[in-house]
Amino acid sequence: MAYTLPVDKMIVVQVSYVDSAGNPAAIDGLVGWSSSNSSIAAIAPDTGDSSICSIIPQGTLGSSQITATADADLGDGVKPLITTMDLTVVAGEAVAGTINVVADPQPIAPHAEPQA
Repeated sequence: MAYTLPVDKMIVVQVSYVDSAGNPAAIDGLVGWSSSNSSIAAIAPDTGDSSICSIIPQGTLGSSQITATADADLGDGVKPLITTMDLTVVAGEAVAGTINVVADPQPIAPHAEPQA
């Protein structure tokens, strides 16, 4: 999945798992969350449900990959299952503007004066 997020907003995501036939499937233990670039997006896993995570832009525009890692082996072994989401943080809604001079001063061309 890919998602574009304005820098002045946050989102809450949830990972879910299925088996090879598309049926809901269980994992062993908690989901671990990470961001490939913490200067773009920070993650805040939900303390009550590890399948839920808040993603909070950090003020820098760019891309980060959000990763949820789980153990698919319901027994004593560990079989990592990695789920990713590509995130692009873009500028937020405009809230102010500036006017800049973009050329050197120019002479005023002569023009005809109005007749009375």
